[in-house]
Amino acid sequence: MVTLSPEPPGNETLRRRFRVHDERQLSARTTLLEADDTQTRNPVRVELFDVGGADGADLTKGFRERLRAFEELDHPVLSPVLSGGMREGTAYAVTEPHHGAWVDDLIGERFQERVSRREALDIVDVLLEALEVLHGQDLVHGHIGPRTVTLADDGGVGLLLLAAPTGPGRGGAVFGPQDDIAAVAALLEAMVAGDATADAGDSHAGRDAVGRAISALVARGSDPDPRQRPADAAEYRALLGQTVRSLPPAEGRHVARAAPADRGVAEGTPPRRRALLWAALALVVALVGGAALWAVTQQGAEPGGALMPDLVGLSPEEASDLLAELPVALEVTYRDVRSDDVEAGLVTASSPESGRELVEGADVRLSVAAGPLTVLMPEVVGSLEQDAREALEEEGFTDVEVVQEPSEGLPAGTVTESDPQEGETVPHDAAVVLTVVEGVTVPDLVGSSEQEAVDTLAELGLESRVEEAAGSERPSGEVENHTPGPGAVVDEGALVVLAVSAGQAEDEEEAAQEEDTGTEDDREEGQAAAPPVQEHSEEPRQEEQEQPAPCTSGGWSEGATYPEGARVVHEGKEYEAAWWNSESSPSESNEWGPWRPVTSC
Repeated sequence: MVTLSPEPPGNETLRRRFRVHDERQLSARTTLLEADDTQTRNPVRVELFDVGGADGADLTKGFRERLRAFEELDHPVLSPVLSGGMREGTAYAVTEPHHGAWVDDLIGERFQERVSRREALDIVDVLLEALEVLHGQDLVHGHIGPRTVTLADDGGVGLLLLAAPTGPGRGGAVFGPQDDIAAVAALLEAMVAGDATADAGDSHAGRDAVGRAISALVARGSDPDPRQRPADAAEYRALLGQTVRSLPPAEGRHVARAAPADRGVAEGTPPRRRALLWAALALVVALVGGAALWAVTQQGAEPGGALMPDLVGLSPEEASDLLAELPVALEVTYRDVRSDDVEAGLVTASSPESGRELVEGADVRLSVAAGPLTVLMPEVVGSLEQDAREALEEEGFTDVEVVQEPSEGLPAGTVTESDPQEGETVPHDAAVVLTVVEGVTVPDLVGSSEQEAVDTLAELGLESRVEEAAGSERPSGEVENHTPGPGAVVDEGALVVLAVSAGQAEDEEEAAQEEDTGTEDDREEGQAAAPPVQEHSEEPRQEEQEQPAPCTSGGWSEGATYPEGARVVHEGKEYEAAWWNSESSPSESNEWGPWRPVTSC
């Protein structure tokens, strides 16, 4: 299974891994590299796709979705997807190369020397057969043209799969199968007409029966009225079949096929017999491959080795147990990543990838999802700045900037505008700018003495009230927290409640008890320390020390969303969120889970 590495190489690293022979710019964002993979020593094609800019989050999501969908495809015309990843504004996909030349390099006289108009229909038929597989799975290609189709001397036709998201279809609608059909029709016209321009009233394909048939196919496939266009590849291929059967038979110089010709089969072998031979050969290969796979998975790739299992979607515990069952000892490490495709707390990628060989002592890194890459901007306009911050924190936003502007009729601190706006999908670490009604900004008073905090608030024209902060570990008299919190914008004269520490009474009691045990000088003079009275005997004192401090955090709520660092109380214990999570009960957490226990209370 293809997985997107959480930290794939950037362009510079890619070019170190892949020995590049050729580079083609397919679009403003897409570059195609012809290269050799230095790790596998196999030829590959590497698609580089720029996902930078304001719409980077949507482009990244679209790239991921297409790459994962394409990995399930299996057709000899479609380039198999090997791996992919993204980092720092660049996404990449690695595919197997098809042999042959790009149609773009052949169009013109060279193409017409190799391929007749009649044989161009055979090429289109092969492409439509592959598109039937795509459209049958509710997928579209989106990039069909002379620069993504290859043609080999032995008749093999290849169609490059690009993970780059498709642009809008005709009329600005969502790109669909009919747009793929229009691209195939344009490709057919380009192959037949080349770079020539037809005279007025003439057909690019010619005036004979073949030319008229091709012109009709092109017109039908690219009709501006979608009601007149074929709905998908299956319908257009059926129309193509009817057209070909109506034409006089022609012996071609180039017979297009989905796979390279089998040079071991006699030229005179009938097509049906060749199909049976291919089926028998496929069955033998499947049986042999299945036996080999069983032997490898049961006994390891070789003595002292094993293959990396597919761990994506498993919990870290399940993944660790599965790795422990392999016949090799591994060094397993974990790291948190962001993923839109895997639930928080589950494995989203592994290094090495699934299927790679493992040897004794190999380093294995498992990436665990710590929350989504993209989040929806919540509705905050109309709420107070402090409430807006809390709503943003629940969604995972941590970079919040507040801009004050005067406004009449609204309380100070009321949010009047947000950037991004409500409902926008943005990266989890996107900066948020809140425009609020002008007022007094509450300073950060945490750690200040009670008197300093009261004086500071008075200078700003704010009222204050002091309350005891239960269970605080700060020295006596220091501010533990305050409401509204630091950065809140409030009206002049607003009340700020200061939670002030009462000190650590338990520590003071222990210090006093140590003084009651006597001094070292007393013991040297033979004066025994007075034994502790009964109520301070060792056993009751131990029980007193084990009394948990009260927890001040709010209770855990099912269905709520908690950002990294949030604290909750659940079933008598206080927990801290290790990463952004929702609907994950603290009681079900473990050492790799989204919650870690802090204390009992």
